[in-house]
Amino acid sequence: MIADNLSGRELNAWSGASFACSCGKRHELNTQFYIGEGAEDNIVSAAAALAPPCCGVLLLKGTGFDVSDLNRTLRRGGYKVCEREIADDADFSVLEDLNPADDIRAVIGVGGGYIADCAKYVAAYAGIACGIVVRAHSSPSFLVPSSALSERGLPRLYKTVTPRLLVCDPSKLPESCEYNAAAFGAIVSRLVALFDWKFASLVRAEPICKEIYDAALGEIDTVLSRLRACSKHDVFVRRILLESGLRLSALAAMSGSSRLYSGGDTACTLALQVLRKHEKNDLRLQGENEFLFSLILTKIYPELFAARKHAIFFPPPDNNLRLEKMKEYFGADESAVAPVLSPYIDADSLKLYDYRIGEYEDELKAELAVLNTRINGAYKIFRRLYSDDGYFLKSYLDVSEAKLCVALAPEMRSKYTALTHMKNMGLTDGYLI
Repeated sequence: MIADNLSGRELNAWSGASFACSCGKRHELNTQFYIGEGAEDNIVSAAAALAPPCCGVLLLKGTGFDVSDLNRTLRRGGYKVCEREIADDADFSVLEDLNPADDIRAVIGVGGGYIADCAKYVAAYAGIACGIVVRAHSSPSFLVPSSALSERGLPRLYKTVTPRLLVCDPSKLPESCEYNAAAFGAIVSRLVALFDWKFASLVRAEPICKEIYDAALGEIDTVLSRLRACSKHDVFVRRILLESGLRLSALAAMSGSSRLYSGGDTACTLALQVLRKHEKNDLRLQGENEFLFSLILTKIYPELFAARKHAIFFPPPDNNLRLEKMKEYFGADESAVAPVLSPYIDADSLKLYDYRIGEYEDELKAELAVLNTRINGAYKIFRRLYSDDGYFLKSYLDVSEAKLCVALAPEMRSKYTALTHMKNMGLTDGYLI
């Protein structure tokens, strides 16, 4: 069992993990970890996992991150360093235009989850090795083999690579209540992604690995248990959240899928990001928004079971209406929106899916009940991680925004979720009106 073999092991000991799994695959993690105080001082020896000295290295940094120390150390170690800064709202085409020189053999992203996505994309696009130096822990999806980037103003998910190197000195992470809350929200919201993964496996017969699933669920339970005994001022909170987030992203890397990070909560959050950017309104960190939408979805998902028991006609989903709303509220170009609208499910397939939902209804309801209990129990921890104990949450997200994002979430991600099925049942069109 993956959980049995990895449980209790320090994250640095996960390097090179390899397991034959009951799902029929061999799960491997080829990432070298350097986590601990002073870890960045070893960047030269760590970089050897990416390319030998005398080769070129592309340092991608996020806005506001100082990489002069890393640049200097790598140069002294014999590497030729090319440094580039990537804005937080950069389009994927900006990354393609980087065109790493012929002597560049590796890219190292320095920053948080977004810069990690940029580095993974550049590495996959250029066919070079990828490493991450973690300087922000709010979005701990560093090892997921995909990148969430913007294309013509809309979020898209690209298949990329798993970084071969991850370096993190916890003392260099920001001491921020918001970053801790975002990391916690990102971790707990994987519960929605797990439910959506199981839903797709039962309803659409998509492959799922029970061992990865159970290991991820166990990790979330562990962090919930540990944080119940901590206060927001506990010096260990940041380290607990960093390592738990990294373990979950490592499990995603071993599964070879982004399913652990492609739940309905993430899709709703991406819609909110586009909406608030267009309206120039304040936006919290991704993990914070994911947690808030997780709370909302635990209330919405039961509608899926209730609706199929009533002989009520629900009109089919209206993609024309969705296109109009995305133009109006997202400022999106019609030519960019039309190709990414999630396609209709044909009537025969929808009947089969509905039959399977009925067949597995008790199992899915039980899973949803457990999900609801865990997420609602985590809400108190989430609030108390803030300096104001979550007082701002009373006025942050209004009902109309939430409904719009829930309705448009399936257009943000291609993975099939319970929310995608509700769209195809015609249940979410009312949220657009």
